[in-house]
Amino acid sequence: MKNLFLDLRQRQTRFQVTGKFITLSVLLGLLSTLSTPVKAQPLVTPLVAQAQSTSTTNPVETQLQGRWEVEDPSGQKLTLIFAPEGKFFMLLPLVPDSPVALPFGYRIDSTVQPMHIDVLLPEQNETVMTIFELTDDGQLRLQLSDTNPGQPRPTAFTDGAVLLQKISEETTVPSGVPVLSDIETPAEQEQVIADLETQAREAREAEGKLMTGAMNRAQQAFYLENEKFGTAIEDLGIGIKPESENYRYQIVPQGNQAQSVMMTAQAKRPELRSYTGTVFVVKDGDDLLTVAGICETDTPSSTPPAMPTAPSKTQGRWMIQCLAGSHPLER
Repeated sequence: MKNLFLDLRQRQTRFQVTGKFITLSVLLGLLSTLSTPVKAQPLVTPLVAQAQSTSTTNPVETQLQGRWEVEDPSGQKLTLIFAPEGKFFMLLPLVPDSPVALPFGYRIDSTVQPMHIDVLLPEQNETVMTIFELTDDGQLRLQLSDTNPGQPRPTAFTDGAVLLQKISEETTVPSGVPVLSDIETPAEQEQVIADLETQAREAREAEGKLMTGAMNRAQQAFYLENEKFGTAIEDLGIGIKPESENYRYQIVPQGNQAQSVMMTAQAKRPELRSYTGTVFVVKDGDDLLTVAGICETDTPSSTPPAMPTAPSKTQGRWMIQCLAGSHPLER
């Protein structure tokens, strides 16, 4: 006889895992690497929905069906598969060359501009609303940022929109790629979720590193032109906003503005580490140089590292000295 209690526990575990996965910003790692050197992609929440029957006579949906792909500079790929009957799959790489397929569903409204795509969180009866378009050159532009359940539909595309290229008319998951809903063992499901969580955390921290490094370089350029450092992010002219969904960014002047400056990336999430960037003016023989570096907290922290001590020259290389509780990032 089937163990009804065990069956109930398995169903409950699967529901919990699915709900946990939905809250992850698993696309951020890919999208942040597609951003410009000084403009990070906003937080992204995956689109999920229940499969439903849709009309195959809709020319937009016919054009949408197939495999769409975007590749970041490191070679990682994100693949979306739109299938008949409102079925939708997202392929995410847990490790290189080992993707997992996430089964969703979708419905569209092609009578408005930009066109609407509505998705429902499975088993939770929540709706995610966003927009998309099919460009004149055959690409798919999909707004992924600011698309959390319960939020209003975006009205225009932003820097968070991702542009995908159609690579095939195939509407099935490639052979050998596991589908998350088909993974029966709770331990295996939890491992998939753990891997995705790690990717999401590393991607968010990559934003902090990227922005801190961009401020460092901008301050070095600012000093060369003005013989002093900028005191506000706006002075740098590189398009960084003072706050994102992951970090707060700030310039902290250090006494004599012509000698050193400190930039901080303060984590807003408890699982993230914080960063401090600094630029010093040093004398190297008869020359004046700017020496930049980044300190990272040893553990997750909402407090950025303290101002490092003045750099020293070791084996012909200038290095900043991070204080206790933090360590320098390799340049």
